[in-house]
Amino acid sequence: MCAAATSRSRRATPHRTYFRGNGRFSDFLVHEAAHIFHNCKRRTVGLPETRTREWLLDIEFRKRETFAYACEAYSCIVDLARTPATRMSLVEDLARGPLPSDERVDPMEYLDIVREAAGMRNGWKRILSRCAPRRRCADSAKSEGPCGVPRGTVRVVKAGGVGPRLRDPPG
Repeated sequence: MCAAATSRSRRATPHRTYFRGNGRFSDFLVHEAAHIFHNCKRRTVGLPETRTREWLLDIEFRKRETFAYACEAYSCIVDLARTPATRMSLVEDLARGPLPSDERVDPMEYLDIVREAAGMRNGWKRILSRCAPRRRCADSAKSEGPCGVPRGTVRVVKAGGVGPRLRDPPG
């Protein structure tokens, strides 16, 4: 039982002060729920699992706290603001206030993630993409770039924007 809990009959219930954070951008429940997303396997909640999709959300290990703090701040911003301009104003308020003091969180990266999320229609997806592990193709050789494309290859879009094509660089 946590120190801030009250006991009623056989059940321990956290006292409401336990959930209060240090500021208006703090939300204990959202922060902890964000951790559940990267700690819980899909099969645990009845979702199909594949070799590449084992967890509810695939979050890079070193960015787990950044993800949770960004979700926490973004949740508060969305709750407090109805327009994109107001959301951006709140992000600037967040930047002026105390930032997470957790050593596992880079404060500038955290602010950048929240700023990007606040400027989008669906900021949750931006937070997820910024905290997801970088994908690498297993069959790429060292002389090749991502997914087997030779290093130095230039990606060119055809006139009219109809599909990309690859060509070797000049020389």
